[in-house]
Amino acid sequence: MSLLQDIRYGVRMLARKPGFTLIAALTLALGIGANTAIFSVVNTVLLRPLPFANAERFVTVYGGRARGGTGYTPVSYPDFADYKKQVQSFEWVAAYSLAGTTLTSGGDEPERLDGAVVSAELFPMLDAKPALGRVFSAEEDQPGAAPVIVLSYGLWQRRFNSDPKISGQEIKIGGRTATVLGVMPAGFKFPVQADRVDYWSPLSSDPGIAPLLTARGMRFLPVIASLKPNVTLRQAEAEMNTIASRLAAQYPATNTGGSVHLESLHEDLVGDIRPALLVLLGAVGFVLLIACANVANLSLARAAARSKEIAIRTALGASRMRVVRQLLTESLLLSLCGGAVGLMLAVWGVDLLVAASPPDIPRLAEIGIDGRVLLFTLGVSILTGIVFGIAPALQISKHDLNESLKEGDRGSTEGLRRNRVRGLLVVSEVALSLMLLVGAGLLIKSFLHLLETDPGYDTERVLAADIALARTKYPEPDQQAVFFQQAIQRVAALPGVEAVGATNLLPLGGSDTRISFNLEGRPPFPRGETPAARYQIASPDYFRVMNIPLHKGRSFTEQDAKDSPPVVIVSEAFARRFFADEDPIGKRVLIDTVAE
Repeated sequence: MSLLQDIRYGVRMLARKPGFTLIAALTLALGIGANTAIFSVVNTVLLRPLPFANAERFVTVYGGRARGGTGYTPVSYPDFADYKKQVQSFEWVAAYSLAGTTLTSGGDEPERLDGAVVSAELFPMLDAKPALGRVFSAEEDQPGAAPVIVLSYGLWQRRFNSDPKISGQEIKIGGRTATVLGVMPAGFKFPVQADRVDYWSPLSSDPGIAPLLTARGMRFLPVIASLKPNVTLRQAEAEMNTIASRLAAQYPATNTGGSVHLESLHEDLVGDIRPALLVLLGAVGFVLLIACANVANLSLARAAARSKEIAIRTALGASRMRVVRQLLTESLLLSLCGGAVGLMLAVWGVDLLVAASPPDIPRLAEIGIDGRVLLFTLGVSILTGIVFGIAPALQISKHDLNESLKEGDRGSTEGLRRNRVRGLLVVSEVALSLMLLVGAGLLIKSFLHLLETDPGYDTERVLAADIALARTKYPEPDQQAVFFQQAIQRVAALPGVEAVGATNLLPLGGSDTRISFNLEGRPPFPRGETPAARYQIASPDYFRVMNIPLHKGRSFTEQDAKDSPPVVIVSEAFARRFFADEDPIGKRVLIDTVAE
């Protein structure tokens, strides 16, 4: 009953000073809102488990550490097939690769789709059931199998008007006729780190993957697996490295020195972003502490006007604990009001954060306010009320009755005590503000440094177009090469065009396709140190179009054709790492047993 009395009395006291209440509540709302918005990102990305059954047992399988780097290499298709046959520590092993194609069915205009080619094991591993129809079987995930496809819920809605009879229908996609097997439920997305996934098709029967099915040196596949119950990650890794040793003995040209690294799938997805999110959460925590210090100062100033009131209540028999409880109740009411407003600000802030965030943040589309975020906001609001309210409450409850009843408190002992507490709060504010200011300054300096950094290319007045060829019309690499040669010639003939280039991957495109190699005239690299280089395919004028300077040697020419000696252009980092003080021009590297 006394708590209700404290609440009613606190509401009346806050209502009597609307200016103080409004300023304090808005100050707290900004701090609590910022913390709620950032925590909603932390909650979704770092704390929320992956939306799959038994996701805690999922691991990413890497083909060992990249030589000279901090990352790990993907897996070749033949190695994936051997892992799948030989490993005993996993319930499931699945592989996938991001893909893109053009859909010409279900609308008047063609639509560029983003999707994934996946092995048949993926859906049962994720325990993913389609909303309509079925997923593809192992028999349909074989080279030469008839084209089949599984649609995302979003694509089914926007392109096929949620047709309930879509299963079994044939659609034109990528120049091929594919049979729609099913539609996945709303909200299902894999890979989870992809910006958008419109469809899934079998990995082994995909025409783009076909040339790589036997290329053991082409490490391009992300592989995930599900640990069996009671099998630890390290036990599975030990078995996988035993298998890798056997493969190295069988295929020394491509697998010598090979190893395997396993990492929790969740950790693999969020490991790179975790430090930045935690630093950001800490920064907004400092903002909230500054807000608390500000409101505590306001409360101390307000306490001076209430000193006589508190002294009279004490004289009438109120204990110090009773006075402290009343004042903390008012502080909690104020912080809860700030928390409510802060929650509304956070809803807007989350939308702003999602819009401004880079698309490679995992689960970006899932970020929002849920029950855990609401509990966080409530907890932060209560803690905030205690933090900014405890010092003024303890200070004002110390009032000496005689001192408080004197006319004019200036120079009194109580006034001196308040000044000391205010001074401490001001020092705390300045210290926290200085830390934030220094941190913000360092961030701005880093940002300006990034702006001034030469990326090695210049995209001014450069336009890019993404072209996906129909594999049925251009099934052979020679046909695809002729198409692009003709396209380059026709675009180059357009008025105003200075140069035209082509590549399979733009700079910073995010692909991690690698190929292992050795150096001619040198012994193979030792176990665990076999290098795997990222690579691009580029036309003769690509470097000219992108304004990428060559430090040595020459660019590609039209004479560098299929029937001419194969040539490569390497980066400065590659030359420094593998040729040191030697001149790299004319050196030869062995790529998948072929000297190039």
